[in-house]
Amino acid sequence: MLFNLYEFKIFILKSIKLIMDFTILLVVLKLKLISEEDAKIIKDFLKQMESEVKILLFSQRFKCTGCREAENLVDDLLEISDKLKVEKYISEDSKEVFHKYDIIYVPTFIVVSHKNPDGIRFLGVPLGYEFTSFLEDLVNASKPIPDLPQNIIDDLLNIERNVHLKVFVTLSCPYCPIAVKFAHAFAMVNPKIRAEMIDAALYPQLALKYSVSAVPKTVINDRFEVLGAIPPNLLLDKIKEAVK
Repeated sequence: MLFNLYEFKIFILKSIKLIMDFTILLVVLKLKLISEEDAKIIKDFLKQMESEVKILLFSQRFKCTGCREAENLVDDLLEISDKLKVEKYISEDSKEVFHKYDIIYVPTFIVVSHKNPDGIRFLGVPLGYEFTSFLEDLVNASKPIPDLPQNIIDDLLNIERNVHLKVFVTLSCPYCPIAVKFAHAFAMVNPKIRAEMIDAALYPQLALKYSVSAVPKTVINDRFEVLGAIPPNLLLDKIKEAVK
């Protein structure tokens, strides 16, 4: 089909408008990640929350795998529970906040607990099996002390050196939430502990750096490694060894 110059210009302009309309649709379209049926179950579960919990979400506008899903997830949760508060920070607009919280990778979630304002982290979108970890963290963070044996809590409170736990997971791993749960619970007891869930599939550069070939894998202060989901007393022993 042949166009004269005028027709060709009109065709190009219409094509550009169509592309722009489609792009705008993608931007404004909010896809719910939580179905109505699941929302009822989650709402009942979050009734265990004893106080308000704040979630910090760090993302960026462009070239960010998972950022759109991360925003949709927190928006869905806000509709489910009135005890959740969310603060969203975009790297292009909030460089100082990113620096303050030492945010390098996006999306990153921080669950603010009573004792630890920035140490409970999810690097990636906590979906799949990790959605369980996320919900349990919200409940635990709403309490003065998470659900751990008292002797472990006492030992954790005696740790005076900084501890950094990196828990590598995949969203399809059924055992990974156990490792994430205890690492995050430890951070809720002692603010000197930072515990990060890291989606190995989303951040392959980190998985390669720490030689992750199976999950869960917990790296302690970049020195010690724990393979598999272990009981909290054994994780505590490894931490004690790391801070000697």
